[in-house]
Amino acid sequence: MKMTINQGQIIRPTKQQWKLHQQLAQLSKDLNRLPDAREASRGKPRSVPVELLPMVF
Repeated sequence: MKMTINQGQIIRPTKQQWKLHQQLAQLSKDLNRLPDAREASRGKPRSVPVELLPMVF
């Protein structure tokens, strides 16, 4: 098995990789923020339908 030595060279990301990293950063930023009043009012908890109760318990 031939050993390779890391020379410490930085490989520049391709445009596709850069775009993916930007999208992941935006997603993590959006997940970290608190919802505004309109989103909070839409996300009210509701009762589970009776048909789904065996799945829950």
